[in-house]
Amino acid sequence: MTPSKKSHFTVGLIVCLAWLLPALAGSFASAQERITLGLTTRNGSTSLPYVVAEEKGFFKAEGLNAIVVIMQNQVVVNGVLSRHVDYGGTFSNFVGAAMSGAPVKIVMSVMDGADHFLVTSPNIKRVEDLRGKTFGISSFGGTPHSEAIAILRRYNLNPDKDVTFMQVGGSSARYLALESGSIQAAMIVPPFNHLAKKRGFNQLLGFNDIMAMPVGGLAVHTQKMKEKPDEIVKMIRALIKSLEYIRTRKADILAIIDKQWGVKEPEVREEMYKEMIGLFSRTGIGPDEAMKNVIQLVRETRKNAPPTTIADVADWSFARKAQ
Repeated sequence: MTPSKKSHFTVGLIVCLAWLLPALAGSFASAQERITLGLTTRNGSTSLPYVVAEEKGFFKAEGLNAIVVIMQNQVVVNGVLSRHVDYGGTFSNFVGAAMSGAPVKIVMSVMDGADHFLVTSPNIKRVEDLRGKTFGISSFGGTPHSEAIAILRRYNLNPDKDVTFMQVGGSSARYLALESGSIQAAMIVPPFNHLAKKRGFNQLLGFNDIMAMPVGGLAVHTQKMKEKPDEIVKMIRALIKSLEYIRTRKADILAIIDKQWGVKEPEVREEMYKEMIGLFSRTGIGPDEAMKNVIQLVRETRKNAPPTTIADVADWSFARKAQ
């Protein structure tokens, strides 16, 4: 190569690098941008799809640096509203927020039914025995609160007068509150209902005995829906892969239940897997009947809530693109 040609080649290379490096740097920064996903606990069936997506690399496979952050139920909502949290992994409280006019929507349903169980102190044998007792919930307007109200009304108890609701936190916190005696009843999920039964507490019923209702999902600020639609689709795609992993990798999930959830009895792990496996969504789109149920329940906890349609609280277009 002659000196003249070498000079032209060098100049051309520099020009190319000048164009490429900022683009590559921007791409790298985008791929590494931290995405926060708010949950109330890492353990339990409702948290499992998010934790599996994080730990097994499904978020990373979509180019997302998403991490699970544990916080109180209402803090999840407030975090998404203030945009300090990118996604919320809870459900009813976001439905309630959307019904109140807050700029949030559910974009994915993770569980089409609830594996929430009503667990009570040893001396409470029937739902009717809850009169005058303290009922632990995650937050007012959250899923456990809505479920509790539905159960109490089904058994002719007045939720406003016959029990005292206490905001405690996620399932793990409610289980500990039951153990300490500060509450006498709570809606809790596996593995905590099984741990409670081993300690002599009573499991009176499962919420699916009352009605079908989604309990896990993905909620976002409506501004993010406009700004980062592709990111939302990737988040949903990662979670759909996680749900498929849960369905097809039973041995791995049983290992998680053993090592992370602390359930050592093989027969209990098998029972828990069997209880939850049929509840996970295959499409990420909440069934209409279940969505109508959750809207109705949330309306009953928020007496001034206006009439609401599914489209007011959920947008399934991202889940359809993620298929």
